[in-house]
Amino acid sequence: MDDVISGSILINLVDGTRQPLPANVKWTAKLDDGRAPSEWRLVDIKGTGSAELIKGLAYFDNFFDNYTVIVSAQGYEDAAWMPVHISPAKPAPVDLMLIPKDAHLNFSGADWPALVSIRPRFAQILSAGINNAPDRHSNLMEQNQGLVLACLLNLLTAMSQIILPSAKTPLDYFWQPIWDASQFPAAQDRFFAYVDKALVDDVVKAGRVGAFAEEKDRGIFHPDATLSYKQTQFDVTNVQLTFHQGNAKSIQGPDGPVDCIVLEPDIDYHKDLLSHFFVEVLPNKFTGSVTDARAVYVLRWMAGKQAGSDFNPLYTITV
Repeated sequence: MDDVISGSILINLVDGTRQPLPANVKWTAKLDDGRAPSEWRLVDIKGTGSAELIKGLAYFDNFFDNYTVIVSAQGYEDAAWMPVHISPAKPAPVDLMLIPKDAHLNFSGADWPALVSIRPRFAQILSAGINNAPDRHSNLMEQNQGLVLACLLNLLTAMSQIILPSAKTPLDYFWQPIWDASQFPAAQDRFFAYVDKALVDDVVKAGRVGAFAEEKDRGIFHPDATLSYKQTQFDVTNVQLTFHQGNAKSIQGPDGPVDCIVLEPDIDYHKDLLSHFFVEVLPNKFTGSVTDARAVYVLRWMAGKQAGSDFNPLYTITV
């Protein structure tokens, strides 16, 4: 009889503070392989604490080896990831974040002094064009239960990790957020800013090498937009940079006048336009809700871990 070849998955669990799940938390997991649902062989697992190695998983040496992992724990929101590609060579790691139910945003690590000290570029951007940056930062913590500030920190953190063809990040260009709510309201899923128009060429070049993909029907989701590109690095929560080149002005920067246009950054849950429309945009349209900054926090952290990076927007989600 031929030896049965199998693979394994190492499940790593953290809570909303990005720290290992407490050792006394009991959880269950379901693992599905990549076959059609009617052919799935569900694997049920019981575990405790922050890590568990699941051995003896069927290995097919084809796309059936793309597993789905779903973890549930009492008092926590479920977490899941797919695909987790297994092989006989070594365990396939999957990092999941379990958020306590009824948890809230905690900005103790993202107050203004922390921002100035730890992320000075964020503080510079949020200070541009205004004299009361600390007060505005404090007020943002209160808007819609802090979701507006969480959105800003998600976007700034994600953009700080994008390296464009010029070897710059988007944040290395001139930025001045627009705080006029009557024209460009900041929200829990996006904000608007005047940026150096040179950023446009850099993003277009990133599109040519496949790091971004142009969204052709930009006007459907972004009225008055002239150009829109979405990051392609992750399976979920890619940054989308939408330009409104018809709204331009010259702004005095630290080294002189800067020719600027309006940029609308946001993060979509899903990578492709079709799933974004049916899974994110349509539910938002009919429920009156928008992309939730807390969901972005969880998904972007998990996507980053799968890609070998760390997403730390300074705030946490705690009970």
